[in-house]
Parts: sequence; C-alpha cells; structure tokens
Amino acid sequence: MANKHTATSNFIAADDSLERQLKMFWKLDTTDSIHDDTKGMSVKDKQAIAIWEESVRLTDGHYELAIPFKNYPPHLVDNRTVAERRLFSLGKRLQRDTLLHAKYTEGMQDLINNGYGESVPEEEVHPSNSTVWYLPHHLVYHPKKPDKVRIVFDCASKHVGTSLNDEVLSGPDLTNKLLGVLLRFRQETVALMADVQAMFHQVKVTHEERDVLRYLWWSDGDSSRQPSVYRMTVHPFGGTWSPSCCTFALQRTAEDNRADFQPDTVDTVMRNFYVDDCLKSVASEEKGIQLAQELRSLLARGGFRLTKWVSSNPQVLASIPIEERVKDVKELDLNYEALPTESALGMQWDVELDCFGYKISPSDKPLTRRGILSVCSSIYDPHGFVSPFTLRAKVSYRIYAEESWAGMSHFHQSTSTVGNSRNKNYPR
Repeated sequence: MANKHTATSNFIAADDSLERQLKMFWKLDTTDSIHDDTKGMSVKDKQAIAIWEESVRLTDGHYELAIPFKNYPPHLVDNRTVAERRLFSLGKRLQRDTLLHAKYTEGMQDLINNGYGESVPEEEVHPSNSTVWYLPHHLVYHPKKPDKVRIVFDCASKHVGTSLNDEVLSGPDLTNKLLGVLLRFRQETVALMADVQAMFHQVKVTHEERDVLRYLWWSDGDSSRQPSVYRMTVHPFGGTWSPSCCTFALQRTAEDNRADFQPDTVDTVMRNFYVDDCLKSVASEEKGIQLAQELRSLLARGGFRLTKWVSSNPQVLASIPIEERVKDVKELDLNYEALPTESALGMQWDVELDCFGYKISPSDKPLTRRGILSVCSSIYDPHGFVSPFTLRAKVSYRIYAEESWAGMSHFHQSTSTVGNSRNKNYPR
C-alpha cells in the first residue's frame, strides 16, 4: 500500500547555472592526463584533414587551404541585407566615438594593405555561378588595452536558419594542452618565448571560396557613402574551423621542411606551441641561440613570422634583432638592466629571476556561495602551485554548499509533507 505522506523534493532551477559552473571548476582541477597532448580524431575530424591534405599548396610564401565545408557547394543563401543592417548599426556606434571610429577605419584599411582582404571587382559583385555570403563584423577590445582594437568577423551570424559556421567542419583540436606546454617550458635552464604575428591571417583561402567571406565597408570609413564590397583572402578570426586550419598549416610547415632543420627545431613547432605562442626551454645558451635562429627561418618558409621574443638568458636575447623582441626589452641595456615580467600563457613570468608569480587583485565579494566561488576562480593557477592556500577556500565552499543544499532539501521536504496532509484533510 502506497504511503500517502511520501515527501518529495522540488528541483530548484535558480541555482542550476551556479552548479554547472561549480562542476566545471572542480573538473578543471581533476582532469586526468591534462598535460598529455595525445588526441583522437572523429570521422568528421578526419574528413576535415582530408580536405586540407588534398587542397594544401604553397602560394606566394603562404599556405593555401580550402574551407572544410560539410557539403559542397554549401547551402548558403545571399545574406547581404543582414550584413547591411549590422553595418549601419556599427556605423551609428562609431559616430559616437571619434577615436574608436579612427582605429576601426585604420584596422579595416590594414586588412587591405596587408593583403588579408581585397576589393571585389564590379563585374563580380553579382556572380551567377558561385555561392555568396557576407560576414558582419564588429570590434572587440580589452578594457585594460583600450588602444588595441580587434576586428572580428561574425561567422556565426544566421540567415534563413543557418550560418557559415553551421556549414563548415570545425576540424580536429590540434592545439597542445596548455599545462603540457607550461611544464615543458620549465624543463631546462634557458627559457625562450615568442609568438606568431597575426597567425590567423597567414593562411590563404582558395580563390574559388573567397566569395563566402565577403564583407561590407565604407571607403575611407565615410558612412555617408554607399558601402563597398570586399572579401577576405585569408581564413578569418571568428571561423570555427580557423584555429584548427592555422595550426595545421603551422605544423605542415615543420613537416615539409623537416630535412633542412634540426629535429629539436621541428619538435618545438609540434609540441611547444599553444596556438600562436611558443614557449621553449633548452639546456644551454648556445642551443638557445641556435634554436631561435632556426625557428625563425623554419616558420618563415610557411609565411609565419616569429616576433615578441624574450628569454631568461641575455645572450640569447641579444642574438635576436631588436625589432623582433618584445616591447619592454627593446630599449633595455641587457648587460646592466633587469629583464621585466611578462605574461606567459596567462602566468606572470619574472624573466630576470626566471620564476612564475601571481598577481592578486583583492575584491570585496559577499560571503555567499557565488561570492566564494568567484574569489576562488579569480586565481589563475594551472600548475596548482598555490593549492595549499586556495584549497582551504574550496573546502569551505564545498562544506557551505552541502550545508545549504541540505537545508533547502529539508525545507522542501517539510513543505511537501504539509501540503500532502492538507490535501488529505481538505479534499477537493
């Protein structure tokens, strides 16, 4: 016989988001083999690689790769009206900020000057035999770096229920594990760091596919004119396939030129890059100088320029041309002045002492579950070096959370029981 007074507990949707964040937070701390770069590939990943293997070629010093469409031709309907609406909205925003307008205009012109974009000839604006798609664009900038504006093309913008990203295979994750790169960065005595300049703009798109990368902009940034039609010649930042595509081209550069360089140089490209950042350590000053020279020569063969160099060894740094060094060390006297602190994949790297540090920004958060979680998450510590300190806060949070959930569960059980009794005494 069923118990008429069975208590039930209600699901509380208001805290669902917080619980998902907590699970992700704990998962980051307990991921197995987080330093292991071995990856498997799905059928779709292999399909994307096959498309690139078939289409890859070296053109004008840069690799050219096809966009890995799921189906060819892609099911895209001309969306110029969407791009025009977004452009006029952007224009209104830029008119309210003359400085931002100037920087955005300069950025759009740089695309053309550097060959990353091109004007569409008048006779090709309305093609009859190719798929056309327009990419809305917007600006992104870091609050701490207001002078640096990045133009992002919205490949996720939808029209007639689909977007460019929906029609493309994202490709496999070819990025090395962040912790693995950081651990290898601490193996040897001499540390070097550099990054690839504008990596996402160094891989060309086949000419036949550039019409799906069109965009609108005003000549000279003058919004009183009719917008002109342009198209990207490179894989855009914003495309879901671009990170995999660019890493494929970077690693292909190393593979294609393996016979002309030291094995350690090729291995560095394959295992010591995290997207466009190179972090490497070697056993001696001589190896550091040789490796830096070979890396620059190797990657230049694929159109990639390594810049913003910094090293914990002054002699290695002195072997790098001044214009290729990181900004803070260009004017330093390497014989007398201390090397600065630089960011190494989010970590604070004291180059002079060759050690990692932590920059803590105190914040007044309420003593609630969300407040405690926010403070714990604000400390970036992929190695877990400061775990002896942060663990106390995490344990306190867990105890606090369990007690809170126990209290809520007891409350709802009591409420449910009262409701059942009342229904029994006063039936409808």
